[in-house]
Amino acid sequence: MTFPTLNILAVIVAGLAYFFLGALWYSPLLFANLFIKYRGMTREEIQSGGNPIEFLYTLIAGIIAALGVALLVKFAGAASAVDGAIIGLIAVLTLTATSSFTFSIYSGPHRMLWLIYTGYQAVAFIIMGIILTL
Repeated sequence: MTFPTLNILAVIVAGLAYFFLGALWYSPLLFANLFIKYRGMTREEIQSGGNPIEFLYTLIAGIIAALGVALLVKFAGAASAVDGAIIGLIAVLTLTATSSFTFSIYSGPHRMLWLIYTGYQAVAFIIMGIILTL
């Protein structure tokens, strides 16, 4: 097996898309209220802004995830946005959703949190697959 040549700019853009989708996903426009409720947090705790290093870690994780999706796109020979979306969906359903569900079973967070987290991952991986195919 040979390591394929990847478009690093596309990987970074896909990683940034992952990061900014998270900002939208966990905002009051979408799932902030459910997230706060099922995490047992207060709005004040959420609005404190969080630790900047956590945002950096999230960005790095997004870029690493985009690198993985880029490799899947290349190895699968994806040629269209639909191909990329399918690869992103397959990646999230077979890798991310299953591993996070197993963690959720044993760690005890509410199942609604798993749905919120996994929904974010699903949309993010589909978007990354599309970006990386195009």
